[in-house]
Amino acid sequence: MKKTLIVGILLTTLLLGGCASQSKKEDPLTSENMKYSTMSDEDTQKKVSDFLSKNNIDKKDISMFMQSVQHYYKSVEGVELLNENERLSKMQVPYNLYDLSDKWIENNPNFTDQNCRLTAFRLFNKFIISNSSLDYDKIDNTNLEMDYATLRDNPDAKFSKEDMNKFFNFFSNIKVSDFNDVKKSADEIAKEFKNRKISFKSDENISIINGYVPDEENNALFVGHTGVAINTKDGVIFIEKYGFELPYQITKFKNKEELKSYMVDRLKTSITGESQAYEPVVMENDKLM
Repeated sequence: MKKTLIVGILLTTLLLGGCASQSKKEDPLTSENMKYSTMSDEDTQKKVSDFLSKNNIDKKDISMFMQSVQHYYKSVEGVELLNENERLSKMQVPYNLYDLSDKWIENNPNFTDQNCRLTAFRLFNKFIISNSSLDYDKIDNTNLEMDYATLRDNPDAKFSKEDMNKFFNFFSNIKVSDFNDVKKSADEIAKEFKNRKISFKSDENISIINGYVPDEENNALFVGHTGVAINTKDGVIFIEKYGFELPYQITKFKNKEELKSYMVDRLKTSITGESQAYEPVVMENDKLM
């Protein structure tokens, strides 16, 4: 594995501003010139840690996040991160899915790594207010079974009981009436958040971006992908975990519109290449992007 994987620009430029020049003929969101880093070396991790601290992320959560990042890259050491021969979408990084998964399982046979939801929650949980007493018999956690197993078994995925209740209250399925009506679905998500007494601490600089996709069997939406967005002077930094056994990624976008396009593409084309039938509902906190 290369010591660091930074495409287009150095991480310092990514975090602190400035854009690499791009040809006008190029799609600004192709992964060949998309500004991203996998945070796979110590220097990059230090810069990201400092950046998170400056943006009011809890110090303990930063420490746990970095512990998870380091554990992941130690576990997949020796495997090339990219597989350019299996590019599924111009807007997505072609990670070496099967080799990375096999290497993780070889070194960690008893538990999976954290996914996008657990990673985003680790960084953003202090900005979520959840005043509801969680009744597990009344919520639909159909799509969170792997998350629960990771929380139970992965030593890097430890949260307090209060935070675990908040996690399941926030990410459990949300019933909607029409998968084809994005605006109506967004309104129903916001209404359900109110029912669950979920709100967000006011901070114009940071938000959680949830991409909801259909669970047709249960007539509900669930969070198929998520990450944390942090505003900078000249763009938006997006931090995500690409998948259970896939890399951590930090990406620079020009604006929230580019970030939304990336999320829609991410959810319309799965990591296995399967095309999704419905338009995803992309929410920033409790509002439709």
